[in-house]
Amino acid sequence: MSLGDFVVTASPLEDDSDPTYTHFAHRNEFINLLTRLVSVDVTHSPSEVEEQAEVAIVKSLGSILDFYLPLPGLLDPSLGEILSPLLDKLSSALDLLVNESELIVNAARLHRLGQVINWLVKVRGWKANVPHFPSDIKYINLLVSLLSPSSNRPSSSTTPLLIHHPLLCSQDAWELRAVLLLWLAMLLTVPFNLSVFSIDQSTSSSLDLVSKNILFSVPTAVLARQVIVLSIPLLDRPGKEGVYAALVLARLYSREDVVNSLPGFLNFARQSIQEGDREAEANLIASLFAFLAFLPAMMRSERLKMMVEFEDWLLDYLSGTRTAASSGLIRKLAVKTKGRWWLARLGSTTYKSGEVDMPEGLETIIDSLMSGLSDKDTIVRYSSAKYLARLAALLPPELAHQIVMATLELYNGTEDIPVILSDFGAIIDPARWHGVCLASAELARRGLLKNDAISGAITWGLRALSFDLRRSSHSIGANVRDAAAYLLWSISRACTAEEIAPYAEKMATSMVCVACFDREVGVRRAASAAFQEGVGRLGLYPEGIDVLGHTDFFSVSVRRAAFTEAAPAVAKHEVYRRQMREHLHHITLRHWDTSMRTLAGGALRCILDLGDVSDLQDSLEREINNLISVDPTSVHGALVALLGISTLDKSSQSQRLIISEALSTIRSGVFLSPVGGDILKATCELFTTCLSQEALNLPEVTKVLDLVILSSMRRREAECHEAVADVYTRLSELTDPTDLIIKLINDLKSIRPPQRQSAALSLGHIRHLTHSQLMRKAIEALLRQLDSSTKADVETRRNTIRSLTDICLQTSSSQLIVDSSTFKTVFNTIIKGLDDYSTDQRGDVGSWIRIVSLRSLGRIIPAAVVDERVLGLVSQVEFDEMIGGMIKQSLEKLGPVRAAAACALASVRSCAVGIWDWEGIDCLRYDGDEDSFRYVDPRHWFTSPLPLLRTKYRLYVLSGLTQSIGTSLSSDNVAFESLSIYMGQHSEVVHDVMRDLSGLLKENINTNRIFLPVMGTLTRLLNIGFMPDPSVTKRILLVGCKGLDKMKSIERIMTTMRLVLSLLNLFLTFPLSEQTSSSLAEPSTINKETFSYQMTSSVPGKTKSFTGEDITSMFNQITQKIGLFLNHRFPRIRAMCAEELYLILSDSGNDVLEDLLLETVWTKEVGDVPDKVVAMLDSLSLNRGDEIHMR
Repeated sequence: MSLGDFVVTASPLEDDSDPTYTHFAHRNEFINLLTRLVSVDVTHSPSEVEEQAEVAIVKSLGSILDFYLPLPGLLDPSLGEILSPLLDKLSSALDLLVNESELIVNAARLHRLGQVINWLVKVRGWKANVPHFPSDIKYINLLVSLLSPSSNRPSSSTTPLLIHHPLLCSQDAWELRAVLLLWLAMLLTVPFNLSVFSIDQSTSSSLDLVSKNILFSVPTAVLARQVIVLSIPLLDRPGKEGVYAALVLARLYSREDVVNSLPGFLNFARQSIQEGDREAEANLIASLFAFLAFLPAMMRSERLKMMVEFEDWLLDYLSGTRTAASSGLIRKLAVKTKGRWWLARLGSTTYKSGEVDMPEGLETIIDSLMSGLSDKDTIVRYSSAKYLARLAALLPPELAHQIVMATLELYNGTEDIPVILSDFGAIIDPARWHGVCLASAELARRGLLKNDAISGAITWGLRALSFDLRRSSHSIGANVRDAAAYLLWSISRACTAEEIAPYAEKMATSMVCVACFDREVGVRRAASAAFQEGVGRLGLYPEGIDVLGHTDFFSVSVRRAAFTEAAPAVAKHEVYRRQMREHLHHITLRHWDTSMRTLAGGALRCILDLGDVSDLQDSLEREINNLISVDPTSVHGALVALLGISTLDKSSQSQRLIISEALSTIRSGVFLSPVGGDILKATCELFTTCLSQEALNLPEVTKVLDLVILSSMRRREAECHEAVADVYTRLSELTDPTDLIIKLINDLKSIRPPQRQSAALSLGHIRHLTHSQLMRKAIEALLRQLDSSTKADVETRRNTIRSLTDICLQTSSSQLIVDSSTFKTVFNTIIKGLDDYSTDQRGDVGSWIRIVSLRSLGRIIPAAVVDERVLGLVSQVEFDEMIGGMIKQSLEKLGPVRAAAACALASVRSCAVGIWDWEGIDCLRYDGDEDSFRYVDPRHWFTSPLPLLRTKYRLYVLSGLTQSIGTSLSSDNVAFESLSIYMGQHSEVVHDVMRDLSGLLKENINTNRIFLPVMGTLTRLLNIGFMPDPSVTKRILLVGCKGLDKMKSIERIMTTMRLVLSLLNLFLTFPLSEQTSSSLAEPSTINKETFSYQMTSSVPGKTKSFTGEDITSMFNQITQKIGLFLNHRFPRIRAMCAEELYLILSDSGNDVLEDLLLETVWTKEVGDVPDKVVAMLDSLSLNRGDEIHMR
């Protein structure tokens, strides 16, 4: 079995069996995939199927490896098992390359081996993988030979190649080159002197003589020379190639037999930087810093002096340059280099008891690292924090304590970066706060925080947990909060329970609040991890085990679940409930993000439901006081909090009345703020909940109520319109709705579109039970909005249909309150809404009306069924029209429309049995909701209604299918494939389908929205062999080409042209038999990829057969139309017609005609060439007609 026989998918990896990362759970799957990959023969080129399968295997292997990025150490037990076959395969392929075997290694397969190895290195790190690389010294010569610059110097007209073998030169091979460099670096640790190795010296170098003299100023082994020559050009490469080339050089120059050449390399590097291009030096400098960072761990400390001198020169050179300012990577590597050198120096230093003097230069590097804590890039801040803590850990306790206290003092700011006053108190620059939190965490991890340092670190860490600032259009502070959680995690890990006991409750409650209520998922998870660490190590946190079960990694991953599920579960414990309520009032309800404030309101409601009445009264008073704020954000937070409070069962009517009165204290200016829409929506929702007859008797309440209603109706947001409509519902329940109805009818005439939209929606929310006369006026006013003469906008028409439905659904004594004639008028109006295809700059906005019409029908039919006048309300004819419209919409191109139609059909199906005759009731069956419709298989959905092609709903099915087939959406191929296969299997419907499609063309000749998809569908059916009978063919040709010479739409002209050419191709190629039928019955083969069919039989008696005269006549008509396209005034049309005509006639054997089509420049004047082409085509038609006669 070949590799191509396997089906491999690279779908995102999901694994529920090991959610806690306890072991390498995918080991067997990974090994199986790896075995299949290494089983391929690298000396053979894969087929297209094998290529796709191998690429999929690599992606699947990568997905598995990426799954273990959070805990890559789980791969360690299996690394040898994974790397051995990969490296064996790679080494054997490299042998073939070096030995110039007759077998040719396939580049793609070789690159894939390197890709998988590099993926392992990326996930686990090179230090863990290198021990599993083959250490046989024979590979040194092999790798040096492959990676050395070519001795065959390229010509000036070709791109220079840095790598010897062509298979390693492409950009796609960078991963393979990186792996080979890493392998070579490992091999350079051999204990033998490099001079004992014999090496091929046939390679050349791009280095000039001066550079060689600098590099090799002292005697250097030949192998060392070759390694240096191959590595230096790679230092200019970005990414891992440059880093691993630096690693190779570091391994080389750290050897005792090569270290004497290090000054020459450093001088060469200094010269290259000074003489090089300043714009392109970043990669070289980054690689040099990586080289300097590798050396301290590989070389004896007494030999590092020359490295330090070069580093000092390099830092001085970069000081103030754009390279250092723009490249965070270079600044990070500079910190790393300095830090590693000092680690090597301090690691070899022995301090006497009581010695507190700093070594010379240490104060400078400490100051530099502290300055790096405020760098603009996170990677620089983290490196500074890490090396500051590492250095402090190597110093005497007295010196380490001084560093700790100096670090904590940075929280108070400096002269250059002072503190900033904000809502969170005195804070420093966010970048520095983040860096200091990281440094404090690293110091804490190493047990360097003692006594008062612990108190200071915890205090600042808890303050940083709630840091969030809004700047311009985004917020800053997520990284600070994450670092604060890291700090608390480190303190919990390194400090004793006795040291943390005074702060335990404050730490626990603060971390739980952040774990439940933070905006960012990463911060919530970090706070949860810090809390978990404290629960496991300290045992001090109140109800720790129970709380941890509700705030674990997965429980807080989804924001809504954290607010609505985790928080209430934790709030059962009073110690957390109190702090969570404080956090919501002070932080989350004042948050800049509207969705956060809304969730906070719901969370506060759940928490108050668990507390006593005093908590509710306290929260009520707090938020009422915030209503007078000039800050719109604070006002909205207070509104959503009061909304949650007002919906509690324990809240009294008097408290709701207090809330209603308090709404009058809101400053009117906040309604005009950027969050004015959210404030108005929340205010309307509060009025809906709290409004009572007593409140309406208060003048201040009615005043603000009128203002809120007017302001909400004039807003564009649909949410405001929905909220104000609910207010009208409540008002109509409390008062006589006469004035409300009259006002809304008048608002329908407003010059403001939003006010008309809101009025149209609100009319349906008013209770009309006792006002039949006003109800009729409301319905008449709404119906006028659907009149074309009114020119109402699409939102108004959409809301009008909703309101008409809502009014018709109101009942009294289990009977609809509207009379039969009104119901039928509304019902027919909704049916017309299914044909609304309005468009504007937003696209198909008519789909909004079609969706609401479908939903309305799904609601109104069940209501009509329970009425005793059911058949008088909806007749069988009207029912058929409705079902047809639903079927049409269920097959159209827009997914939301299909979803609404599917749900509407399900609603009608549930109540229509036994009342109306519904042919094909089981087609298009769906039992889910609209949101779940996206998971329905499109192939199944488009196949389901095709039996309706044999029913009275055929035209509706075709109308919907053509809209899907005639678009460029992904559903078009599925829809067409389903239709074509069904027609091939049920030949009796072919004639009716082709006839109805031609009828749709004729009826919609002036409507491109329908005409073009139908033409496209017909063309595709013709292309696969479905031929209409002569009368239908003539009608299609006549209608399709009508007004061709006057058309201005390029799309319509091209669509018509393709249909005509498809007819030509079909007449030239369809098979001849004793009785040639005009339709295709049972196809012998159906290629689902290309929809290619072969005609094998006919359906006698169903359609009229083509005669020789028919063929000749149709040919003449087709060729005349082709002449129009070839002679069209648009050059593009002429050229495209000639090109497609040539493709059709390429097998005709008429060389003269083919040459004429090819040699004519169709974008210029063509003279009488089209007439010549038409004449030659006519001769083909005569020959075809003669064949028919002879048959």
